[in-house]
Amino acid sequence: MAKLVFIGEHFAGRVYELLVEKTTVGRANHNTLTIHDSSVSYSHAEVLVFGTEVIVRDLGSSNGTVVNGVRLQDQQRPLLAGQVVEFGSVMALLELESPSTSDTATDVTAMHSYVRHLHDPPEASKKSTPVSMTLDAGTPSATTDHTLMLPSPPHAEKMISSPTPDKANNPGTTSNKIVTVLIVTVVALALAVLLWLAFGGK
Repeated sequence: MAKLVFIGEHFAGRVYELLVEKTTVGRANHNTLTIHDSSVSYSHAEVLVFGTEVIVRDLGSSNGTVVNGVRLQDQQRPLLAGQVVEFGSVMALLELESPSTSDTATDVTAMHSYVRHLHDPPEASKKSTPVSMTLDAGTPSATTDHTLMLPSPPHAEKMISSPTPDKANNPGTTSNKIVTVLIVTVVALALAVLLWLAFGGK
């Protein structure tokens, strides 16, 4: 599993796991990874994951994207384990949880994976739901604060609102009906007995 571990003054200790193939990075809230920092453009960059290979692509950001000391401007470049990516002045280190062949990846192999993805994106990537995260410089940067904000599921409002109880399946309603039937039956029997005594008993 690849992850970005943020370093630097404002966001140190924050961790973002690269769970999907394409993560958009920027200051605007529509991004998968939103970074509220003035040095980050509204749509700053993309992080693409292809198995063990990670590629960072700049989207024409004002302050640029730097990968391992190389500034990108509308370009992409492989990001290897242990290397640092800079979105404006916000820095993050790429970590891989298990030993990976990405340490031996080259520009050629990474670009080949990227081109292959453009021409033949896997079905799983079309169905996956992006996991989003927002980094705000105004909040504490404690290492325990790794909250991921998931997008609302479809029809969330319908799921949240309580359904109208089904009267036919409501035990209280069933009990009330039984009591009503018993009362009606008793009254009917009493009337029948009174009529019989009044007319039939003579």
